[in-house]
Amino acid sequence: MYKWVIIGGGIQGCCVAARLLEERVEKEDLLIIDPHPEPMYSWRSLTEKIGMHYLRSPSVHHVDADPYSLNKYAQSNDYAEPFRGKYARPRLDMFNQHSLDAIDHAGIKQCWKQGKVEGLSWNSGSWEVAVASSHTIQAEQVVLAIGTNHVPYYPEWALSLKGENVNLVHHVFELEESLPENKAAIIVGGGMTAAHAAYTLSKRNPDQPVRLVKRHPFRVEDFDSDPGWLGPKYLRDYEKINCYKERRRQIQEARNRGSITRGLHVKLKRQMKEGNLLMYTDEIKTAHYVDGAVELGMRKNENIRGDCLLLATGANADCPGKSWLQPVIDQLDLPCAPCGFPIVQPSLEWKQGLFAAGALAELEIGPVARNIAGARKAAERIVQSS
Repeated sequence: MYKWVIIGGGIQGCCVAARLLEERVEKEDLLIIDPHPEPMYSWRSLTEKIGMHYLRSPSVHHVDADPYSLNKYAQSNDYAEPFRGKYARPRLDMFNQHSLDAIDHAGIKQCWKQGKVEGLSWNSGSWEVAVASSHTIQAEQVVLAIGTNHVPYYPEWALSLKGENVNLVHHVFELEESLPENKAAIIVGGGMTAAHAAYTLSKRNPDQPVRLVKRHPFRVEDFDSDPGWLGPKYLRDYEKINCYKERRRQIQEARNRGSITRGLHVKLKRQMKEGNLLMYTDEIKTAHYVDGAVELGMRKNENIRGDCLLLATGANADCPGKSWLQPVIDQLDLPCAPCGFPIVQPSLEWKQGLFAAGALAELEIGPVARNIAGARKAAERIVQSS
């Protein structure tokens, strides 16, 4: 039996694992279960595909416990312009290598098990984790650090395209290879992922202008929520709220969804001026395959046709892991808010020995729960309770 099992090996799971190992949890007592072969695989794969060069978050947000370790890392390694802007946003390649070094130092890979979790149950005072093609794993304590990107969101108009001409339509979360090159690509989305992908493709394929379709004008924000949500400025009053409908409302209102940074906005406008990027702010009504291409029927503009379609429309809004987690919720009568997300203690404990991190902990941690800062907060609370 393991003392700790962490379900999910992305940034959230790695933050928790690193802190637990730092607090003298022995490697043989910890297991991380993730469907991918390596830690932070989804993050590194997605950011590489869309051509991200600098993070949105500042330098103090990363996997290592010491908030200043990334700054120290930059000083001791030869990276040109390691940080950018007044918020010291780190270079992606440096951030990733720093994360991998911290993961190696903590010994996380020695605790790694590649597998897909299919169930969870409470039996005789311990947790049993069912893993596909494997035996059941027992644990005293379990951390649910499940990401949201494994269930991509498809707009209703795009559902008719699924299953047909799979080489023409992709969701960025499901794209196994790099962005399609030497094609007249249509990208749908108005947030950071769409903007990065549009900029990257427009730079790579200057002879094939990229068409970026979004429902609203660009929302330019420094961060995905006000920095006041990192500390007592907003959390003091938020934590006093007992109504979880109101907590959900405040989270939704606080998030700068579909927003992009000022620097990325400038880059996109430059590509538009050079004719490498065409921008449409409109609503898509229909989508069809026409003569080996994808054609979008627009509400205001003329139809848009391209060689391929890339959806950067985010993840499904449902509770992460719902397919196997809902039976656990029903069987153990775990407390959930009207939105379907867990109601957890300030320690992030949902039931005895069952903890939540990331999106599953956002009703307690607040709007930053899903990002790197939220991962650090979750790790701190879980470790303090152990």
